[in-house]
Amino acid sequence: MNERRLPRVLSLFDLIILAGASMGPAFSLAGTMGPMVAVAGNLAPLALVLLTVVMACVAVAFAQMLRVMPSAGSSYSWIRSAFGRELGAYGAWLLLLSNFFAVLATALPAGAYTLDVLAPQLAGSPPWVALVGTLWIIASAVLIWSGLRPTSRVAAALFLGEIAVLGATAVCALLHAPSPAAAAGPPSPVDLGGVVAAMVLGIWMTDGWEVTASTSEESTGGRNLPGEGGIIGLFATSGVLLICMLAYMRLGTVAGFTDHQEDALAYVGTQLGSGPWKTVIEATVLISLMASLQTTIVYLSRSVFAMGRDGVLPLEIGRLDRRGTPVASIVAVTLFVIAFTLATGFSKSARDAYGIVLNGSAVFLGALFMFSTAAVAYTFLREPHERSAGAATALSATIMLALILGVAVFHSDAATRFFLLAGTLVGIPLALWRSRRSIARPMGTTAAGPECHAGPGPVIDRRRDA
Repeated sequence: MNERRLPRVLSLFDLIILAGASMGPAFSLAGTMGPMVAVAGNLAPLALVLLTVVMACVAVAFAQMLRVMPSAGSSYSWIRSAFGRELGAYGAWLLLLSNFFAVLATALPAGAYTLDVLAPQLAGSPPWVALVGTLWIIASAVLIWSGLRPTSRVAAALFLGEIAVLGATAVCALLHAPSPAAAAGPPSPVDLGGVVAAMVLGIWMTDGWEVTASTSEESTGGRNLPGEGGIIGLFATSGVLLICMLAYMRLGTVAGFTDHQEDALAYVGTQLGSGPWKTVIEATVLISLMASLQTTIVYLSRSVFAMGRDGVLPLEIGRLDRRGTPVASIVAVTLFVIAFTLATGFSKSARDAYGIVLNGSAVFLGALFMFSTAAVAYTFLREPHERSAGAATALSATIMLALILGVAVFHSDAATRFFLLAGTLVGIPLALWRSRRSIARPMGTTAAGPECHAGPGPVIDRRRDA
């Protein structure tokens, strides 16, 4: 095994940018606001607020864990450390499943938006959308291969640009005369199932900040930086999302957003009136997709590297090149995602393919967060001095996520339940098979230094600023 460490190159600013760029606010609004409004009506902003509270608890739990157990594997490594190799391997399955869907849910719209700008007649063709999405995946992988610092600099330029445009559209929406139908329409009746369903969809909207956890081995300064970067990125970007959602809902109606679920920002552009808005919004969403795709592949490649390092995936994937770059994991992730992206070209429509990956990503991400916070809670419950600060927040997040996912599954249709059950069950034999091949590290160590062991039972490295 190559024992070289990942190079430390990320400052707090880099981490905040990666967190916000991975959340992709413009793309999240374009692809997720419509479905949220469709199920929750005027209460969609409330669903976003409630979910942000839950995600804040998750982010705080992650930050607490990062101070004592930083790892490129983040969620997977913590589940493995707390509950043993078998559940750790299942956590690896959840991470891979949810984030492969997340890459697809970013690459496919990137292909569609690119075609909409360059060749509108092909924008609804699944094969062409899959092909162009694949080209974006390759471009992102090449940038990541060049180094994490250049990637963070490109992400910063893209992210700050999309925030500026979103801010401008929100201001224009607030100054614009509200839609008569929106102004006169009664507020939506309280529907618990609809609000919870919107919260589950909102997991995709607020997801991405945890990329700072997977890059924790590559941050400069103390161990508090990755956690702080994730929390700041989550709150800042969620604030932008909420302001934009409130502003946009002044212009449109629930029926209008429901009819434009595949692209809520395009609907907002038509409500703002004629002019360059359509082109500006399309360009902004494409920029957002580019930044989000890059950072999602960063998260996935670092996680896959850690799994290879532990033997849950082939050991070759856990190797670094002479620069300290996990090239093998980047290549493996890129090839696997490309295969699935191209497979979506056989779907009946690009919209059908996107609907499948969006719902799958949201639910499985929620399950991954739930397992992760449960691991954090278990870890700190075994530490008397950390019990109140470390376990309480994580346990609260675990319970809230379990309730949200439970209600969402109960209210889902039969096809969705079958899809979720199949994805859950398939991971069990795979996890049992790979857990037998994983490496049992000495207590509190990995190939990269102090981190976790094969369990069960947590090990906390108290050198918080090491």
